[in-house]
Amino acid sequence: VIRVPKGTIIREAESNKVISDLHLDNQREIIFKGGKGGKGNQHFATPTRQAPKYAEKGRPAKEYWLTLELKMLADIGLVGFPNVGKSTLLSMISNAQPKIANYHFTTLAPNLGVVTNKFGKQFVVADIPGLVEGASEGVGLGFDFLRHIERTKVIVHVIDAAGSEGRNPIEDILTITNEIDKYNPEILKNKPQIIAANKTDISEEYLDELKEVFESQRGIKVIPISAATNSNLQALLQEMDIVLSELPNEDIVFTKEFVEEDVVKESFEIEKIEDGYFAVSGVGVEKMIGYTSLDSEKGFAFFQKYLRDKGIIEALERSDIQEGDTVRIYDIEFEYYK
Repeated sequence: VIRVPKGTIIREAESNKVISDLHLDNQREIIFKGGKGGKGNQHFATPTRQAPKYAEKGRPAKEYWLTLELKMLADIGLVGFPNVGKSTLLSMISNAQPKIANYHFTTLAPNLGVVTNKFGKQFVVADIPGLVEGASEGVGLGFDFLRHIERTKVIVHVIDAAGSEGRNPIEDILTITNEIDKYNPEILKNKPQIIAANKTDISEEYLDELKEVFESQRGIKVIPISAATNSNLQALLQEMDIVLSELPNEDIVFTKEFVEEDVVKESFEIEKIEDGYFAVSGVGVEKMIGYTSLDSEKGFAFFQKYLRDKGIIEALERSDIQEGDTVRIYDIEFEYYK
């Protein structure tokens, strides 16, 4: 049993397809089952053969490489450049207590806070660590941060509206949205957005332009706030509440994509490793060698018949195999004789 956090997505590593999305509390999933046990010799007993010397071996367990990816579950995701006030905002509107200081680097893990509105309704807000240009290409741990945005229902852009860090807040938003788009173009198509224009207690220099570019032209609400002085935070919370109330009350869940039968093929491959040495691989033949007791005469004869019926012997002969050459199937080696 492996314990993982809520929100963990399990993928088959080679195809990157989703096997399971553990998005529920105390959710349990059997990802892959162990190999089925073989039939003992008693199963093959007959009135004339009371103690047969043949038995089936157990079926080999399936082996896959998996990737486990945590995408945090939250209703609201706070995004923005480092040092724009996301952690301060989260601490002011929720029960979260993130480490807050005037760092010129970013929080290294998302922080979650629970907000309770005046009617007692609760929602979860995530402070997504500061994104930077190039995040969609992995710059500044960008992949680690961007994946959490996929789970949020609403994106709140927290910006330094005073430009106190020497950047233009409009360009900041465009940079962040561009990085999100490059990471996954579907995110911004399907999620409402709000702009929290922070640090307006210092300056409102960019506020009119922000409202023109985003509120008037794109329909994205711009709300001036100051997290440091607790100014206008209720207006921001009210807007979050209104937007959330218009959305379905359900988690964003990644549907299962991986179908085990897709990788179980009857085909096989023959590789000539070197002169006199061949390797046969394939799910079917490896499954059969796991099932069959090659120590018994009947079991070995049965396996030889399988190789002929499936055309494996014929394919080896087409590959110019010679008597006495070695054939490896799974982890067992045989000598070839007609």
